[in-house]
Amino acid sequence: MFGRNVQPQKRAYIWNLVSSIVYSLQSAVLLMVVTRVDGLKTAGIFSAIYAITHTMASLGSYSMRTFQVSDQREEFSFPTYFSSRVVTGSLMVIASLAYGFYQGVSIPDMPAVLLFSLYRAVECVEDVYHGEVEKHQRLDVASLIVAVRVIAATAVFSAVFALTRSLNLASFALVLTALLLAWVLNRTALKDFPEIHAGWDHRHVLRLLVVTFPIFIGAILYNYLVNMPKLTIFRVLNEETQALFNILFMPIFVINVLSQFIYRPLVAQMGEWWSRGERREMGKAVLLQSLLTAALAGAVALGAYLLGCPVLGFVYSVDLRGNELFLAVLMLFGGIAALDTFMSVVLTIMRLQNSIILAYVCGFVLCTATIEPMIRAWGMWGAGLAYGSTMTLILIVFIVTYGLGMRRARKEGLTERQKGKSACETS
Repeated sequence: MFGRNVQPQKRAYIWNLVSSIVYSLQSAVLLMVVTRVDGLKTAGIFSAIYAITHTMASLGSYSMRTFQVSDQREEFSFPTYFSSRVVTGSLMVIASLAYGFYQGVSIPDMPAVLLFSLYRAVECVEDVYHGEVEKHQRLDVASLIVAVRVIAATAVFSAVFALTRSLNLASFALVLTALLLAWVLNRTALKDFPEIHAGWDHRHVLRLLVVTFPIFIGAILYNYLVNMPKLTIFRVLNEETQALFNILFMPIFVINVLSQFIYRPLVAQMGEWWSRGERREMGKAVLLQSLLTAALAGAVALGAYLLGCPVLGFVYSVDLRGNELFLAVLMLFGGIAALDTFMSVVLTIMRLQNSIILAYVCGFVLCTATIEPMIRAWGMWGAGLAYGSTMTLILIVFIVTYGLGMRRARKEGLTERQKGKSACETS
């Protein structure tokens, strides 16, 4: 099932696409189940809980995977990566509970926050193993495991909620299913990778966390900015409006899934190109991915305008007529957000992670200053426009940083070649 030598590149694209679709669909499916079974009010509460733990998931993973996969020179050992993930995963659970209280989640719903944060903890510990497997050019193995685990956990949550109408019981079933499957599937897969073994190595954990801190801050700010419209609507307006916004916001996952399908299997390869100084290949890959993402965003926006509201209205059993233009605009903003995610990956590979903080701090300042007044003035449109302008500002900073980084790299490469030529002439 997990053999090492079965057309890994072809399988990597296939299973990466499957797992990306499944993972991105999970929140939409869970929201659909909760909405249909218990109405918009419970769906709004679920959306807030999901958004809170999704935001804190960046703390759990520390957004370290791209750095780990592109660590071709083995600057840090796998036990160091594993140890750091245990630390960050524990902090994530605590932070999720604190953030839930801050956002006003009621006491009866807090167990669901705890359980969803434990579900994220399972994911983040599993992810460190999958990062090492991906570094060994077997992204297909990691993607297959994620797909199976997410499908099973989602099905169990849906069944239990349909029977009990209890977010707490359904969340408990979700965690238990994910934990059992993660243990069984990863234990089976790792038999083919004896070089990957867990261990505790705290000696370099602090240095690793410091080096990757800018990536973590950028990712948690990104997740916060993506979820800020939902959370602000929850606080300023009402649960029903938040549920409607979430339903319209959901199709953004299509753009992220398709863009990740293209670039995710290339992360290890781009790391090799960069470490070997092959700037031309790197630049071609970045340009192609950016153009494809922009084209995808346009196509998805057109499809959303023509068919989105009737389809979503049927799926969620909600009347969405009159929101066609708003949905299309959200999809264009989703394309910009997908480009932000891709460019943060590129800058991480280039080891320009410090600039990621700058971009997201700029976006955070803009969004914090504008989102609540815009929501109070224009409702859901205000939330969407605040989100779009924030993602656009972040992209501008990323593009400028990338251009300057490539320019400096080319100059350094030219200097090295000139030194080598001079040495040859001297000898």
